[in-house]
Amino acid sequence: MFTSRDCRHNLRWYLLFRVSFDFALWGPTWVLYMTRDLGLTFTQVMLLDLFFQTGIVLLEIPTGMLADALGRRWSLRGSALAMTISLGLWAVAANYWWVFGAWAMWAVAATLMNGADAALLYESLNADGRGASFGRVLGRFASYSMLGMVAAAIIGGWLAKWGYRVPIFAHVGVLFLSVFASFRLREPPRAESVAPGTPRQIMRAMMATLRYSPRFKLLLAYAAAVQVAEIILIIYQQPLLVGMGLPVEWLGWFYAVATVVAAGGPIVVTWVSERWGLAQTLGAAAFGVAISCLALFWIPGFLVVVPLVLARFLADGVRPPTIDGMNRLVGPRGRATVLSLRGISTAAVAGPMEVLSGWWADRVPLRRVYLTCGMILPLVVGGLGWLWKRWPERTDRAGVAFQPPIVPIESLSTPDPP
Repeated sequence: MFTSRDCRHNLRWYLLFRVSFDFALWGPTWVLYMTRDLGLTFTQVMLLDLFFQTGIVLLEIPTGMLADALGRRWSLRGSALAMTISLGLWAVAANYWWVFGAWAMWAVAATLMNGADAALLYESLNADGRGASFGRVLGRFASYSMLGMVAAAIIGGWLAKWGYRVPIFAHVGVLFLSVFASFRLREPPRAESVAPGTPRQIMRAMMATLRYSPRFKLLLAYAAAVQVAEIILIIYQQPLLVGMGLPVEWLGWFYAVATVVAAGGPIVVTWVSERWGLAQTLGAAAFGVAISCLALFWIPGFLVVVPLVLARFLADGVRPPTIDGMNRLVGPRGRATVLSLRGISTAAVAGPMEVLSGWWADRVPLRRVYLTCGMILPLVVGGLGWLWKRWPERTDRAGVAFQPPIVPIESLSTPDPP
């Protein structure tokens, strides 16, 4: 019997799991480690990430099915262990191929967690009668995790004075907290009292969502577009700022300040989406990211930190509402597998776009990369917004919108159900 006490237990240990998992001490300096210590070009770094994203595309569904069949907590345990091994390999990397192996293990860790973490959190809340608060709790926990990254950025930037590998080694130690927390989690009952399905049933549930819920597919495309823009912003901000004369040890402080501001994004954007409507909020946030990219091309000197921080605030802020919107369109069976499609869609777009951006960044000033990103993103998001209005949820013969069993689907384009 899963009680309210079990729910509170899971929330506490899940928060420790996420904060320690995301405690990226290497965050402010990892690009410098790859380019300066290992001697890689931007193109080589992006080719590595293409392999990483390809691994996510190939592994997301199998690992999502594993979480649905064996349990969310076992998937999270495997993720924590794989991430610890991955960063250990990355820290001792001697050449390109060492990093290749480390990032392969990283892809395993990412796919084991994607979908399973959201499913465990939702089902723990749902078992306690608080399933409707999933979006708010997810946004709050995302902010807590980002605040943990603030401390990690300051400490990591300071540790980097003794070498770019040192912060990576330090995070390996912190990851043992993630491993410990994952083994303390309790498996919640499946949402709406649905028993775990067979692989065939899980696949059928996933295909039904993709077939009957066009707005789920639009949310997948939106998540991919915005997250790829954020990845490009973050990757190139380190060489951009150092190239402008910012000392390496100050990168940690900049990263910390940016993360403090961005930590408010999930809470603020979730609050706005509940009152203004999901579609309107996501559209405005994406255009804000695009404007920030364009500002990075035009604004002189260290004033570029303003659009860098704003872009992170908006891009990180839209993640919880997007996941919550997807969760509303997912049936109770195969939840982890279906939600893992978000990782697949992002990886499928991120891999090729990052390689192209790396090739471009090796040949032109970095600001032009941001200009290109700022010009493309509004076209993509504008097209998705048009489709959102023109492509409503599919209805049956009685005119009733498609919905998963038991869980009603409320309108995602307005704050209140019709």
